[in-house]
Order: sequence, then structure tokens, then C-alpha cells
Amino acid sequence: MQSIGYRFARGSLVTSAFVALACAQHASAQGAGDLYEVTVRMEMAGMPMQMPATTHRHCVKKGGSDADFVPHQDNCTVSDARRAGNRMTFAIACTGREAMKGTGDFTFAGDGYTGQIRLVGKMEGQDVQMTQAINGRRVGACSPG
Repeated sequence: MQSIGYRFARGSLVTSAFVALACAQHASAQGAGDLYEVTVRMEMAGMPMQMPATTHRHCVKKGGSDADFVPHQDNCTVSDARRAGNRMTFAIACTGREAMKGTGDFTFAGDGYTGQIRLVGKMEGQDVQMTQAINGRRVGACSPG
């Protein structure tokens, strides 16, 4: 029988992959977008070990929606993205086998942004709560895919 900690660790790898897949968009040296290097550090209550931070490049179309800054996978929907000054808040909902819902809060400054996404849901049949600390910085131009 697997321990809950092992299942959470395995589930957190799935979640890390969720962010990796979401951020792995095609980026070239020139284009109509801004290339961001986004680092995500995940914390989950009850985890026996801390997951290492992951860093990926993410292309955000100039003039696009504020929701484009939120790393997520195809089965997730970002809604209620609202910006007041340099702060953006949003809701996120992911469907499927390990469905989750949550909220996020990003603060923009200079050529970057920091923030958190707080998620609740189920993994391997267990209730989970996790927080993803996000740090993004503009590193160049790109062509959104």
C-alpha cells in the first residue's frame, strides 16, 4: 500500500508537469509577443519533501488578455482576470481526473511579475491544497504560437 505522502509526491509531479506543459510554448527571437522566463515553486500541505522549482519560457502576445500571464494547461480555464493598477487577480478551474479550482494574485513591476496561485482539489482521491509561487521576468521578444 502506498503512503499518502508518496501519492502526494507523485501527484505533485503531475502538477509540475501541468505547469511545464503550459509554459512550453514556441518562442523565437522576434515577433509580436514578450518572452517571459517563469519560475514556479509549488508547496503542498502534507508533502514529505519540497518539490524543486521549475523554470520555463512563456510567450505572451502583446495586447493580449491579462489571463495570458497565467501558466495553465489545456483543461484549465482562467476567468475573472481583473487588473487594478499593477495588481491582477483571477480565478482558475481545471477539469478532468484531478480537477482543481483556485484563485491567483499577481503583482507587476518593471519587466516582470510575482504572485501566487492557490488551488484546492483532489489527487489520488485525497483532498489537497497547494500554492504555486510564480516569478516571471521579461527576457526578450517572441512569436506567440
